[in-house]
Amino acid sequence: MEKFKRMIGIDGAPPTVRLIAVSGVEGNAGDYLAANGRPWLSIEPISVFAPGRWFRMRYRLGLYDRPVRPLVSYRRGSAEIGWHLLPGPVLGRADWFAIVPAEATAVWISPVSEPGRFCFNIEEIEPLSSLALLAMGLAGNKGRFLSAAGTWLLGWRKEAQENLRWSIQGAPLTAWPAYRDRLSVAARLDEFESPRCDWARAPAARLLVRLEAETAAAQIEETIASLRDQLYPRWTLTILGTSEDAAANGRLNSWLTKDARLAMRGERMNLDSEDADFVAFVEFGDRLAPHALACFIEASLRAPGALVLYCDEETATAEGQAPIFKPDWSAHLQAVRPYVGRLMLTRLGHARSRIRLAKVPILEAGFVQNVLRGLGRRDVRHIRRFLVQTRERRREEQDVTASSEPRRPRAPETSATIVMATRDNEDFLRRTISGILEKTRFARLDLVIVDNGSTDPRALSLLRSAARDERVTLLRAPGPFNFAALNNLGAAKARGDVIVFLNNDMEIIEPEWLRELAERAIDPQVGAVGCKLLYPDGRIQHAGVVLGIGEGAGHFDAGLRDGEPGWLGRNLLLHEASAVTGACLAVERAKFATAGGFDAVRLPVEYNDIDLCLRLEELGFAALWTPFARVVHFESASRGKATFRRLDTHAAERAYFRQRWADRLRDDPFFHPGLSLVSLSAALA
Repeated sequence: MEKFKRMIGIDGAPPTVRLIAVSGVEGNAGDYLAANGRPWLSIEPISVFAPGRWFRMRYRLGLYDRPVRPLVSYRRGSAEIGWHLLPGPVLGRADWFAIVPAEATAVWISPVSEPGRFCFNIEEIEPLSSLALLAMGLAGNKGRFLSAAGTWLLGWRKEAQENLRWSIQGAPLTAWPAYRDRLSVAARLDEFESPRCDWARAPAARLLVRLEAETAAAQIEETIASLRDQLYPRWTLTILGTSEDAAANGRLNSWLTKDARLAMRGERMNLDSEDADFVAFVEFGDRLAPHALACFIEASLRAPGALVLYCDEETATAEGQAPIFKPDWSAHLQAVRPYVGRLMLTRLGHARSRIRLAKVPILEAGFVQNVLRGLGRRDVRHIRRFLVQTRERRREEQDVTASSEPRRPRAPETSATIVMATRDNEDFLRRTISGILEKTRFARLDLVIVDNGSTDPRALSLLRSAARDERVTLLRAPGPFNFAALNNLGAAKARGDVIVFLNNDMEIIEPEWLRELAERAIDPQVGAVGCKLLYPDGRIQHAGVVLGIGEGAGHFDAGLRDGEPGWLGRNLLLHEASAVTGACLAVERAKFATAGGFDAVRLPVEYNDIDLCLRLEELGFAALWTPFARVVHFESASRGKATFRRLDTHAAERAYFRQRWADRLRDDPFFHPGLSLVSLSAALA
């Protein structure tokens, strides 16, 4: 107990904190100018943290600045000795719980990830006592807290500290109202939130709203009042349609006489304005945050090439207000589950090119579909702020039906080579080979088995028997286990247009699984393709990889039942991901060669699959996950699986991966900086 108290205990108050520009940044007193995507500020004095002791740090980012997860670097002299990812301050503020290594002589923080002006400060650093940590751990993730105690008793100090941090960082989504109220910043035009640009010369926001028969006067009041409270003054609201409700019409007429920015129109209309201005739909009952339009305009000037901008929203549910965290632009997800929602602003010139505004009635769903069609990631900017409160979603907007995407017309059948590394484990191997050769409906397939020194007589007999099939090539590759090298060796013998890397502990349960992967992989814009992997008990093992989980990478929504939709229904829908697991990964052979294959030198065992996906993305090929191919995975049957895993396991690979992809780990575009990296399902950071 005394050891555990020493791990978590601290008393006393820290001195006043200062931020000093040290690299890639100029400025002071909260107002800075970043010269690159990783500006560093030194948090001084180091004694503010009482190194070796626990603390809570609250920090604030300007509302016009793009939230990412701040990156903290621990330094000893000129060398970095470790780093952490912090929660993104998407509400304006965020809290971080941690312990600075006792040997650290400096702590640096990188609050943003793009050049330009930003405002940032540290509002408070609070020391945490033993009793405070104990209470927080018991109130938080109890499993992680017990793991912290267990690993501490085993003498695993770093693992204990990480488990303790994970047990107290974050909150469930059901805690949203209190979480929001605690961390939200009130918008006001003070120095911290002063305009970054000249608002008098910035684009105007031309908002459209439909007046429905059921529109109530109170809903009209909510929306117009929130618009008149906007910090950004250059907006108009055009009301389409008519109402027979006397109260609604009376309230509208009252507002029309008070504000010249409001106007009534019929069903058909034209927008006479500049191409650079923005047009957007709202709905009566929507309440825009006072800084909403200011955030849009500032973001549009930071990303002048963006044609469409959208934000996160808070919506009413039967249980109360709930957040809708959205990923950055995900074209496949939007096509099957329109998640962009409100508030979405579109350049007027772009809207005119897609919709003949003067000729047809404007309906929001068609408007959104047309302006987003065919856009790429550089065309669409996601503002990671909760800028609008919306009414409860209609039923058809909420539900995601199980794997119901209409199938595309079947493409001409391609050829595929399955590459499988193996060693012993005859039972698993027999099931996997049988599933490939006997249960897979795919005419042009072959199988390359790379045997990494099997010695089990039953496994050797099975391999000899399999090699008699003309579709099977058997390669012998004894020696230390190097997953990347074994798969590269197999890929070199591949004959198919598509290579599917497959673990040896799989059960094929659907005959069309390979066709689904191969047809997705030959898309010219797609790199790696992953499938839905299930544990033998029917729970999800893999539905796409999220970068930054555990400050590495992890399988988000792992552990849910197969039919559970997960965050935004993605477990049932085709969607982009930053990476997919190498346990079942399809990629076109030419793209694999262009990327240089797996990194067998620096990443022989860990993270080589994630690294490959990210290198393919650098070449312009996005990773894709599909629920329309399902395979059962008896995870890590060949290498074993530890209950308590040491952080020094494959430490060199982990260190290289974290250093090589640090900027991607802090900012996975298909996740959200306001969501937790210490939970495998959606939770508050």
